[in-house]
Amino acid sequence: MLKRGKRKRRLELRDLFLLLLLKLEGPVGRYRLKHMLGMTEHEGRVKLMLANLRKNGHISADRQGAKLTVKGEELLDQRLKDYSIATIKDVNIPPLEAGLVSVGIHLKGKADTIQSGMELRDVTVRAGATGATILTYKNGVLGIPKIYRDISSEYPNLYDQIHRSFSLADRDILIITSAKDRWRALEGALAAAKILV
Repeated sequence: MLKRGKRKRRLELRDLFLLLLLKLEGPVGRYRLKHMLGMTEHEGRVKLMLANLRKNGHISADRQGAKLTVKGEELLDQRLKDYSIATIKDVNIPPLEAGLVSVGIHLKGKADTIQSGMELRDVTVRAGATGATILTYKNGVLGIPKIYRDISSEYPNLYDQIHRSFSLADRDILIITSAKDRWRALEGALAAAKILV
């Protein structure tokens, strides 16, 4: 039963990742999607995933590839909301990066769910990232759990850069993942977000 639950969570995450890729890059063909998804199996799996989305009216497809429909955009927005994801964007904050490309993912109201950022970092690495930094914003204080209680006092320039890039509110989390490419960084960030749901 536990294995089935884990498999279901993996499939949910893969579906969210696919929708996000189509939003960010569409239209995209299935061979490129297979690479972006990091799938080693035959592209028939991607074809099946796309067929299910198309059957439900979430994507349209032509010779250029697949792209989200209005209904697909609504589904993606709802899934992101289910994960408490407010913002996803590429970032350039060198002190917090551990790879060639970094992505920041801003989660609303989840800071109280984190005991240690190390567990979340491990989740991102298992999903394909090379590393991650987990930041929490509580009572006006931006910190890295168990490492820095208040970044603004020790690294004011870093604090300012983060606040210019993300509109953090009380109890929010910022996960910055790095990887060899944007897609592995994004997949790592989504995997960490999934753990917090």
